[in-house]
Amino acid sequence: MNRRLAFLATALFLCATHPSAQEAISPERVMQKVADKLVAVKQLGYKHRFEYRVPSQERMMVFEAVAYLDLKPEDRTSQFRFQFTFDDRIDTFNGTERFMLDHKGKKLYVDSKPSFASAGNISLQNSPLSLKYALPKIIANASIPKKVSLVRAGDRDQYLIEFALYKGTLNSAGEIIETGPEMTNKYQLKIDKATLLPVEVIETNDKGDSTLTTTYTEITEKPPAPAALTWYFSTYQNDYTLTKQEDLKLIESGKAAPEFSLAGFPTGPKASIDQYKGKMVLVEFWIAHCGFCISAVPKLNDIASKYKGRGLELVSINMYDPAATIESFKKKNKPEYTILTGGESIAKHYGVDAYPALVLIDGSGKVIYSSSGLFEKELEAAITANLIQ
Repeated sequence: MNRRLAFLATALFLCATHPSAQEAISPERVMQKVADKLVAVKQLGYKHRFEYRVPSQERMMVFEAVAYLDLKPEDRTSQFRFQFTFDDRIDTFNGTERFMLDHKGKKLYVDSKPSFASAGNISLQNSPLSLKYALPKIIANASIPKKVSLVRAGDRDQYLIEFALYKGTLNSAGEIIETGPEMTNKYQLKIDKATLLPVEVIETNDKGDSTLTTTYTEITEKPPAPAALTWYFSTYQNDYTLTKQEDLKLIESGKAAPEFSLAGFPTGPKASIDQYKGKMVLVEFWIAHCGFCISAVPKLNDIASKYKGRGLELVSINMYDPAATIESFKKKNKPEYTILTGGESIAKHYGVDAYPALVLIDGSGKVIYSSSGLFEKELEAAITANLIQ
């Protein structure tokens, strides 16, 4: 009997001290360990894979690169630097300028005031760099549901961290930004238990079947450093043509809406801004390969229906997609409003730099509201405030 009790006591002790039992800890604690690790890391090198899938649209985009992140530059003039080497280009941020080398076109693009506040940046979206800044915000926000479990991947133990952002998404800078329609973005972070470094991030949402997967393999804290001169765009000016990259800013309220005359889809007559004089018109700029554009359709349908016959017209301008792609988008997502095509050059006049972009124009042709992304409460407030009674 005593031997049996001793065996049970030993078994209970082993269960209590086994790693799998020890992992019954709060998600916040595990996330904090990962955040602390990313703060402590000086450099990271890895093979980067960015994959975006929308099965219902039969779409897939895949980009692969060799990444170098300098998270604690020795000169301390910036918080980070990076180089991403793709097959056809190199994307570099030296702490001040961000520049891209286009190998095929032999062009050099330089941005002297880069912003990392957008979502969907192929190099940085859900990267170790963005997670470094995102995790503390997620930990601190008690309203964000989160959980953690321990899983086995081959011969490695991994933490599986899961959290959801209601009407929010992470941008490339690790900030939580608001999305348009009432959509919940769901995240799965796979973290190597031994190194506390991310190996994969999967992002999905509850409004569609799109999946964004970023994978990090052969990750090392001691990557070979790029040569010193590769950090300066001037190094390449003899071999690449310096090309100005347009600095676009979405048109602001109070400005006159630029004219346009575009073909209706599929075979409709041309439509121009002039024909809407005396009415309020909501113009959407969009592209087919855009999850936010897809999720915006039902809300725009609701707006078009709600204000039909009340002085509001809704016009949706596609940038450059071929007719077959637009037809597929229309068939699967069922927009119930006018679609115009060939709007890429017009979009530049409106300062469109992200999709979808919304511009509300009053009856005199003046812009009264604009936004990059669909924020339905703000938009409807602007519509109702300017409806002709």
